Amino acid sequence: MSMRHTIKPTGWYVQTYRLVGLCYRCQVSPTPVTPKGAATRAFLLQTAAEVFAERGYAETTMAELIARSGLTKGAFYFHFSSKEQLALAVIEEKQRQWVDSVQATINAAAPAIDQLRAVALALVRVHREDPSAFSVSRLTRDLSRVPEVSDAVCTHTRAWVDMVAGLVKQAQADENLPSTIAAHDLAALLVAATDGLKDLGGLIDTPTRARRAFERRMTALVTLVDALSIANSS
Repeated sequence: MSMRHTIKPTGWYVQTYRLVGLCYRCQVSPTPVTPKGAATRAFLLQTAAEVFAERGYAETTMAELIARSGLTKGAFYFHFSSKEQLALAVIEEKQRQWVDSVQATINAAAPAIDQLRAVALALVRVHREDPSAFSVSRLTRDLSRVPEVSDAVCTHTRAWVDMVAGLVKQAQADENLPSTIAAHDLAALLVAATDGLKDLGGLIDTPTRARRAFERRMTALVTLVDALSIANSS
């Protein structure tokens, strides 16, 4: 008889970010109580993100993650008891880093259409500075099929779409985007295009060209949004 695997709870709590004039809520794991524990956890998350970006979730094993970390098995499992829990924490951490980057870039007093452009540019910068960020879309897709964590993964994705939809809705109110398109539908298209570009690059580009190709295509996506804005104002 098979035993159902139980994922150790992460003890998440909800943290609210004041982002681009909107209230954006995401789930955040508590930081370990000691500086050494926090540093070890951060190191494990970055190491895991790099491995997941290189090999994907399905092809990555706990044995490989432990070996790459250089920690003993006991020390590793003290922080993360399963691959699913670790992957979920990687998504959470990369999302937090992205939100912090956006907050540092965007002037909340600026028009919503400019904030929308800034979100795209912040995404490009995050992926340029940290290639392991490319692991997030793959992890999100893979973990959405794992019953024990699918709800948490979907919550992260919905928050991402909701944030973009809030900017689109405000841009429509400012008459900078057409109101004939539902804000959440346009937001879903933009999020899907962004995440899809990451996956597409892995299929059609060489590893050395994938990052630059992603940046180029993100610029094209921003150009399409600008075209919608110009068309609406004419």
